[in-house]
Amino acid sequence: MLPLRSFCAVFASSVIVDAFPSPRLRPQTSQAAPSKIPLQHRPRSGDEPISPEEISLQDLKLLVDSSSTLPPRDPDGEYTIRLHWHDLVKFMASSSPENPASTSSHDETTSHEVNVVVSGDAPSFPPRRKSNASQGRRPSGRTATPQSVLDDDRAGEDDSYRGSKGESSLPAGTVYQPGTYPTPDLLGSPISKFALLSDPVSYTSDRIQQALNSLGPYSTLYLPPRTRWVVKEAIHLQPHQELATMGYPEDGKEIAWLEADESCNGHIISGTNMPGIRIRNVGFDGGMEQYGPSKDREVMIKLGDSQGINQAVDRCILRHPRGWSCLQVFEGAEGVRITNNRVGPAGYDESVMGEKGYWADGISYAGLNGLIAGNIVTDATDGGIVIFGAPGTLVTSNTVVTRTRMASGAINLVDHLPYKGDYVGTIVVHNTIRMEGSFLGIGVAQGPSVWWLPKPNETPTYNYGAVVRFNLITAAPNTTSSVGYGFAVSEVDDWMCTDNEVSPNVVFQGDTSGMPREPRVASLPPGPFVRAPSLVGSGPTNSVLQAEFVEGPIHYLVGIRPGEPTYKTFLPGQLTLGLGEAVVLRGVRLSFDADGEVRLSSLGDAGEVVLWEAGCRNLEGIKGDSKLSFDWLGRLGIVSGDGQMLCPLTSRLQPAIPDLILELSSERPHLFIASLVTGSVYWSPMGYEVGWHWQAKEGSFVCLTTPDSRTVFLSGMNPLGQYVILRSVGDVVVPPTLPWPVSQEQWQVDWKSHEVDSDQTDHESYIWFQDDGNLVIYSGTTGLPLWATASDEGPLPAIHLRWSLESADGLAMTLVSRDGTVTWKSVAESQHTQLASP
Repeated sequence: MLPLRSFCAVFASSVIVDAFPSPRLRPQTSQAAPSKIPLQHRPRSGDEPISPEEISLQDLKLLVDSSSTLPPRDPDGEYTIRLHWHDLVKFMASSSPENPASTSSHDETTSHEVNVVVSGDAPSFPPRRKSNASQGRRPSGRTATPQSVLDDDRAGEDDSYRGSKGESSLPAGTVYQPGTYPTPDLLGSPISKFALLSDPVSYTSDRIQQALNSLGPYSTLYLPPRTRWVVKEAIHLQPHQELATMGYPEDGKEIAWLEADESCNGHIISGTNMPGIRIRNVGFDGGMEQYGPSKDREVMIKLGDSQGINQAVDRCILRHPRGWSCLQVFEGAEGVRITNNRVGPAGYDESVMGEKGYWADGISYAGLNGLIAGNIVTDATDGGIVIFGAPGTLVTSNTVVTRTRMASGAINLVDHLPYKGDYVGTIVVHNTIRMEGSFLGIGVAQGPSVWWLPKPNETPTYNYGAVVRFNLITAAPNTTSSVGYGFAVSEVDDWMCTDNEVSPNVVFQGDTSGMPREPRVASLPPGPFVRAPSLVGSGPTNSVLQAEFVEGPIHYLVGIRPGEPTYKTFLPGQLTLGLGEAVVLRGVRLSFDADGEVRLSSLGDAGEVVLWEAGCRNLEGIKGDSKLSFDWLGRLGIVSGDGQMLCPLTSRLQPAIPDLILELSSERPHLFIASLVTGSVYWSPMGYEVGWHWQAKEGSFVCLTTPDSRTVFLSGMNPLGQYVILRSVGDVVVPPTLPWPVSQEQWQVDWKSHEVDSDQTDHESYIWFQDDGNLVIYSGTTGLPLWATASDEGPLPAIHLRWSLESADGLAMTLVSRDGTVTWKSVAESQHTQLASP
């Protein structure tokens, strides 16, 4: 007897209930199935094969056990549940027979006999293999499938079934090859009445629209194979209409093509609020290659909306949209299926289309309880598959390829709207991302800050509820393409990202100069698995992530571009250079030279130019075993072989400040030490520099020290809402946060932004370098500006904010435009403007 309870909502829309008698659970597929199969999980060895039928029964039993309400009985009093194989695959992504987390207890006294009928071709299941991860062996290495998680007796075997955690009855990556996902309900026959649009007066969208209008709802309009139709304005479908090529051919040379004319600034197909429409075996070309981007930047195929129920796009070709996506399913839709399509190319990056580029998605999806399966998306420059929440949607067996155009993201789950972060029941499982020649920014992007930079004082928003499992990032043999970040997770809650894999031949690197560099919004360097802190454990960000994730700050990873890295970040203990060794990035070199000197040099066409020297040359005690070290206490200096500090470069820095980093960069300021927690810059021998969107709050500061280390300057926000520059008096160490009120024996105020009432505090105020070239202090309580540099009125806005030491004035802050013009300077009091306090 098998207890039956109602299916959870995520499966309910795809389950059909009917009835016929059966003594036990018995799967029936399109192939012959045995009449009797045992339900019990019998013990077996780790490598013993399990038949597809038995595997399906184990998972089906869990699926049925997760119900709580019986379906209606038939006249004979029997129960039957019908479902498709993609429901089973979806269930297997969120639960397994060994750890059925999604099931709950049930009352055995309410058991009933049921019959389960599974349609479609059963997936091919490999033998189950026991993972060592479940035996407490922690995976190591940069891929999701290190040798340490494999059974010892598998050495030398094909590693396509490797899993980083737990067990899987399917290898990571696609289950079905592109174009082969089962769609048994999409028959090779019309919906009802139909017409073949043969021998038209003109091969234009007008003729297609006339025929659709004449047929009306519940009809199929066939286009002749190998025909091409010019689309001058959007074609509108009616409820339960199908547009297809006669005979449903799949060859791109056989299908009918709808090609946008230059006058078609909107959509090629408009199907919003039209239930039951189907678009099958038709090619669509938006005309981007011929006409460039359209004025309105609309999507090529527009579906979904509140009445867009049970729509389908199957085995179509969609390419060259003139807007921001090949296909968009808008929110409110339910049960929309996008299957077995060939999508892309779509859009161009800024290297082709200028400074902004004209990015475009392959598939953009915001519907409920839908299906995206069996598609291949090639060279979609923005997102290959972009999920806008889409609660209850299954994304499986899709292949995303980068071949000739850079792509920002392959599969994106970053948008907080339109469902306010609700991804509950959204399952991204068994997809493949493949590099074949061009750069990919992010493989699977998860969470808002992966894609965007937070605004000043913005409260973080969290996406919640998704499952991302058994996906594979791989690369073609001998490809020169690379990936910036593989699986990136930030600002998520109740999220699962496990059992994903990265092939060993995938290279992770990229030019990070377009990403924020200041400590508050800095990010981890490129890598296969990166996540923001505090995502695992109890509390508001309780998520389950696989062990390979590296923790660190994540902001605006989409800013990465192809090329060599432009900066490198070291944690304490990660930088050690022997005599004659160096760290080299594009255009810059940090070296511990044979004469004992530490040098920072630029590398260019004119050769090597020394930018800075530490002053340690020929220092007594430096010999062959000496090292340049950024040690575990966050101190940078030359140490002897026995660990004695011989030449401290950061002698004024208080030890053990939390989460310090040392950054070497191809761009100014080239070398600095900062804290990821406080946001302060504690040491920077060549001054400091930031770009637009830099911000600072109370307590964080920029510190510069004179070359002789005798005088320390701090500049930062105090609790009164002022930005101040402090000069040390006497012997001081650099504190973790800006000291306030200042001790007259240690600090003096060299400069302040504006006068305030010393009795009033504004702990939430902040300073922000805006993209109009203005430096502004905002009140944290009212949001109104308190002070500004008024430097946004010149012909060119400032793009750099610099801190530098000047012999006469000490520390100075300057705003500098693209052509080098100084638009404001802190020591010139007359050039700043005080605004009235609210």
